[in-house]
Order: sequence, then C-alpha cells, then structure tokens
Amino acid sequence: MKLLLLIALVLGVKGVPFTPLDVERLPDLNIPREAHGVALAGGEFTVFGGHTTGFVPTPTAEYYRRGKWHTVNMLYPHDAGFCTQLSSGDVLLGGGYSETFGIGQTWGVEVYHPATHSFSYLPILNHKRTHVTALEMSDGSILVSGNWYSTDALERYTSGGLFEQVKAVTSPRDLPFVLQVSPDDAYVFGWADNYGNPLPDGWVDRLNGDPFQEPLLQEWATENLHLPNPPEQYRTGEFSYLIPVWKDGELALLQLKEGRFSVLETALPLPQESPWGAIEWASGLQVEPESATAWKQGWDTDGRLYLLRISYGETPAGVEVFYSAPLEDLPHKARCLALPGGRYLVTGGAVNDAYNTRGTVLLCYTQPRKAVAGWNWRVMLAILAALLLLLPLWFFGRKKRSGVAPKPARTVAPDLQTRIVELMEKECLYRKKDLHISDLATRLNTNSTYISACLNGQIKMSFPRFVNGYRIRYAQELMRKDPSKPLSEISEEAGFSNESSFFRAFKAETGQTPTEWKQ
Repeated sequence: MKLLLLIALVLGVKGVPFTPLDVERLPDLNIPREAHGVALAGGEFTVFGGHTTGFVPTPTAEYYRRGKWHTVNMLYPHDAGFCTQLSSGDVLLGGGYSETFGIGQTWGVEVYHPATHSFSYLPILNHKRTHVTALEMSDGSILVSGNWYSTDALERYTSGGLFEQVKAVTSPRDLPFVLQVSPDDAYVFGWADNYGNPLPDGWVDRLNGDPFQEPLLQEWATENLHLPNPPEQYRTGEFSYLIPVWKDGELALLQLKEGRFSVLETALPLPQESPWGAIEWASGLQVEPESATAWKQGWDTDGRLYLLRISYGETPAGVEVFYSAPLEDLPHKARCLALPGGRYLVTGGAVNDAYNTRGTVLLCYTQPRKAVAGWNWRVMLAILAALLLLLPLWFFGRKKRSGVAPKPARTVAPDLQTRIVELMEKECLYRKKDLHISDLATRLNTNSTYISACLNGQIKMSFPRFVNGYRIRYAQELMRKDPSKPLSEISEEAGFSNESSFFRAFKAETGQTPTEWKQ
C-alpha cells in the first residue's frame, strides 16, 4: 500500500504532481473567529472582526508581532462585512451582520491604520449591508455593492463626501465580484442573489455603461462565498483578474482582462482528488502577482490541508498541489493570504458550523524555510552587545547636553477607547445637549486629559468632532425614518444646542446641508 501511495505521489493524480507541504502552527488567535477579514497590514498579519464562539460578533482586531497576537478594539464587528486593503496600506472595513446568529445588516464603515494600530470612522453606508464587497477605484473612490436579505444597488464614496447611490443593479447579489476594468468603469457580477438563489443569466452590471450578458458566466458559475470577498485578492495586474468558477463539479479559472472574459488555459485539469481521496476546495482565490501564481486552499476528511498552485505566468498555466500531514481539528472556512516567497497564511475558521469557531493560525511553506548560518548569528550577537554598551553612554550624554530630565510618557489605559465608544453608543450620551469631556471622565472614573489623549491619539479626532459625528449619524437615521420630520426637532433630538450649530456641524462633516442630504 505504501509503495502504491509513493508511486501515486510521484506520478501525481491525472498527471498533477503532489508535493509535501511544510506547516508551521503559529500561536492561536486570542479570540476564535469566522467570517472575519485578514490582511498583511504594515508588514503584520492582521485579522478583523467576524464572529466568535456561539455566533457572537466580536468588535476586535488582532495583529501579530514578535510571536504574539495583540488585540485592539474596533468600532464595529463587521461580521461578514467587507475588508479591502487600500493603496495607502490602510484597511477599509464596513457593513456586516447587526446581531448575533448572523441576523440583520449594518451601516458602519471604518479604516484601520496599521502604523498606530488604531481605527477612524467614515460616513455610514447609503444602505445597510452585509455579504457586501467594496472596491477601491484608481481615483481613490470606493465602490460598494452586495447584500443579504435586503436591497442592493451600486453606491460610491469620494473622500470628503458621503456614500451615495449611483446606480441600480439588474438583480441584488450576495457577495458579488466588484472589479475595475478601466480607469472609469467597473463590473459587478455573481452567482447568487440576495437570498442565495442562483442567477444563471450571466448579467454583468457596469459602473459606466449598460449591463450585458456574458456567455461564459451562463456556462460557468462563480463561487458563492458567504465570506468577505476583497477584489485585490483576485487581481493579477492593472484591470486584470482571475476568477474561480465551477461547472458540473469541474473547477476552472476565468480571466478578466480589459473588460473581456476568457477561460484560463491550464497544462492539466484542476484536480478534485488526491491519492487519499476527494479534495474539498474552499471558496475564494489568492493571487500573488510578484510570482504570477494563484492559490486555492482545500482539505480532505482526514484533516490534510491542500494548496493548489496555478502558475498563470506560464502558457499554458502550470498546476501543482501541495499537501500536509493530517492536522488535528483543521478548521474550515478559514481566511487566507498568499504571501511572497511561496508562503500561505491560514487564520481562524470553524468546525462543523458557525457556532464552533477556531483561533487556529497556520503558516504554510511551499519552499524550504531559509536558515540563518551560524556565523551570521555570531555577528548579530556581537553587534547587539556593542549597541547595549554604547546605549547608556549615548543616553547620559544626551541628558547632560539637554540639562533637563525627560518627562515620563503619559500612559492611556488600553481599553479606554472601547469604554468611551460603549458609553456613547449604549447610553446615547451624545444626545445630552451640554455634554462636556469632563462628563465622560466622571462616568469612566478617569480624567479629561486621558479622554482627550485617547480621542486624538487612537480615534484621530477632537472631542467635539467625535460627539458631533454620533449626533450627525443619529440625525441621518431620523431623517431616513421620517423625511417629513422638521429639522428643528431632529436637531434637538440629536443633542445639538441649537439649529445653527446643527447646520454648521452637518455641513462640515458631510459637505452638504441637512436639507441637501435629505433630498
């Protein structure tokens, strides 16, 4: 039996070679999670939101540094919302379920800043959404589409403005592909509508232009992911992408380049079986443009992890499968990242159902790990020892020159941001007209200096703007619910001292007057 298995591995399955995979188990996440986002942000593995054990949303993020996961608080959990890495290196997050058990939709949008491990919020979405995709266009604007059990349309955000509906769609879609195909156009398409029903007609909506039916999308079905679907993970170049599709149990890749679809030619059929049996390929694709490779992750019933590599830079594209030894309790629906150097990151996921989440983190190597030679270690240790000897001399010399002892840094409690946000949101404290920063300090048993330092350092805004942001979002919600309600009443209910201050703050935050925004 072992001899037959060895022969199968050497010859491959239907000619596809199978190669052993080196898997390193990193420390587990602090919070088990599924339907989360993942990004390489600021050079650090970072996960965002999702839900944890019991299908409970978790408004937390974690970044990996020096062998440990460090937890930071987000404004919202974005459970099955969008997670899009921006060209600036920041990460855009928005939408998601509003309640435990994957119920409802949300409006909130925020940006993660890896340099400071902090979040700042943007104006809310035009529609409440979950199972939603966001695309950063080349002009810096954000295009959004997709929803689950609610309405859908194309909406767009431009810096300094609001998320505004720009176009209807032929059909609401669950986690559509939203891909830019030219400097001023993008395609929106997908396999399922907002209730999970198939969309076999192959309609493609456009940002600029009329919708059209694509024959290849009538023949092949795109994947229905039920997970965040970042456009950058499919991008092979400017305005070109690879998209996984299925037909009668057959897996293939479509190319979308300069607005035209075609089937990627591969040297061998993409395999559905290994020498040990069937492979369950997970949803999604991870493109690594530097090496012109695309990756797809899968597993089998014995707990083996598989990585399918498609070398799309070759013609026809090369195909190879990497496999691990059986892994105990291997989670499914994990969030993954393709990394330079043939590495692949697997984070979180669930076993059996969405209630049983995992914090598993696996770093996979398809190439031998690079070892550091012994003499390099000795050189590094010698340099470190020299620095340790010189550091006190430099410090005392600097102190002597300045003649002033350095002041101790002011330390803000790491959970203060969470406590401020919870107090504002759960008790709607912003609706108090004469709210002062000292009121928050009293309620949180701290002082105004720490509150101000937290808001300016972590949330990146002053106390008045922070409070007015809540008041404006509340006013927008009132205007949505009852467009006929007088603005004077809305101003008072939202917590503004008078209608003039309401108009000034609204205009400064949104670029429009309340009347213009309501229209």
